[in-house]
Amino acid sequence: MFSLIQRSRRLFTITLVMAILTLTGCQSVPQKGLTPAQIAVLKQEGFKLTDEGWAFGLSGKVLFGSDIDSLNPQSTTIVERIGKSLLGVGIERVRVDGHTDASGKEAYNEQLALRRAKSVATVLATTGMKQDNIQLRGLGSRQPVASNDTADGRAENRRVSIVVSAN
Repeated sequence: MFSLIQRSRRLFTITLVMAILTLTGCQSVPQKGLTPAQIAVLKQEGFKLTDEGWAFGLSGKVLFGSDIDSLNPQSTTIVERIGKSLLGVGIERVRVDGHTDASGKEAYNEQLALRRAKSVATVLATTGMKQDNIQLRGLGSRQPVASNDTADGRAENRRVSIVVSAN
């Protein structure tokens, strides 16, 4: 009988110690991902959750003319607002993806897309974001959001996306 009580106490003690160690481990792990405040700002600015993170598609908001890689004043204002909002909640790293329509050769389109991404990165840098924290990709016409068979579709495909990773 005494042996059964000892075993029960020992099992209870082991279980209690394991529970305490588990809770202690949970408390010491640094938070990964975005905070609720950061997510709220991303949503407020128009970012959408995608497979690659939170993306702000500048299609329809910041469109580029055919063979144009510079932002107009209205587009610059939008990118400045986004940069300030991101920095305001501690988001300091982004990826900027440039895109083109399917007109022209793909090698040229990839370079044009990269120049478009750089123009957005330049504006983000003026808001205080470090250039080293801005990853650039020139994707050319590989990821269309609309048909390249119409002028409206091609205009939608000439765009830039700002992506914030959830990690």
